[in-house]
Amino acid sequence: MHTHDYQSLAHCALHATRDQFTIATQILHQDAVITGQHWQISGATLIARWHELVNYYGAGYRVPLAGLVFDTTAELDALGHFLPLIPRLDSAQRQQFRTKLNELLADRRLKIVLFRERTVIPATLSMRALIAGQLLLCFWQRPDVLELVVASQPQFALYTDATSYARAGGVGGGCYGVEAHQILLQVERLYEGFFTPIPNVCPLLHELGHLLDGTAMRIQKTGVCRGELPGMSASELAEFGAGKRAEYHCYQAWYHGRPPLDGQMPLGHPYVFQTDGEFLAGYWEMFWRNPHQMATTSPQLFAALCSYTRLDPRQFIATDYLGYVRGNREFYQSGERPWPSAIQFHVGT
Repeated sequence: MHTHDYQSLAHCALHATRDQFTIATQILHQDAVITGQHWQISGATLIARWHELVNYYGAGYRVPLAGLVFDTTAELDALGHFLPLIPRLDSAQRQQFRTKLNELLADRRLKIVLFRERTVIPATLSMRALIAGQLLLCFWQRPDVLELVVASQPQFALYTDATSYARAGGVGGGCYGVEAHQILLQVERLYEGFFTPIPNVCPLLHELGHLLDGTAMRIQKTGVCRGELPGMSASELAEFGAGKRAEYHCYQAWYHGRPPLDGQMPLGHPYVFQTDGEFLAGYWEMFWRNPHQMATTSPQLFAALCSYTRLDPRQFIATDYLGYVRGNREFYQSGERPWPSAIQFHVGT
């Protein structure tokens, strides 16, 4: 029997044949054992489960090892690869997280459906848990806001393939429809940022930013999304507005060809300065993916989001994903003129 440490393999893609499976460059046989913190699972069990899920979901089921382990065992430890807060919780908090996650998964107001062509089929446990768990992580210290979001009856429509997604009106890798209050997402994009030790791109987080904007619109009955977060107090909105104003003014300086003397660049790409909604979605994603850089580059906005969520992601995200940061800097350093901005709210003059 050969044992293998789960933690070092959690991000790896895998493929199975009848009696063995490949994880990254390693070939493991049925007698192999994957060991986690408080659990272990045999290679034979993983091989059988992989074949079962792939035969049912087809190419739409392509997950890192963490996803397969969670779909097989429901071990919270496996979900920690996707939700980095979990490994930092003590035993009592972990039990609390598990209980709340199960409550969300059973809550009929949180609608998660999976489409194969035009047919609704059951979503896997990991598909549903990545969505419910991400909401729970974001609002771990704000159960009041989490309740507001769930009470708005958000919908998540997942698609096993690009054709089904496009037929339903999906664009890009993910999108949010404000009228239906629904995120559409091709299922492979739910997992795509987790095939590396440090999680990277996360379309779900970006679209959650839009969904939160839509939730705020419903609560305020404004009839239009304003790039706001639900449940913000007057002071939280003022803090957010100050941070947004600082980013906007920095962006405008670059747009008019007069960048700050210290060379300071906005953290966000010109795309996120096009509308209030894109600003919120873009910075919401970066808050959870590159918090250390955001705290340095956009301290007012970072502090405002910490105040709102009552969380500091730097406490459980040790290493930033810097892909966004590098790409955004490359644009401003390229000499290309930024695009005109249509941002309206909370920026002043």
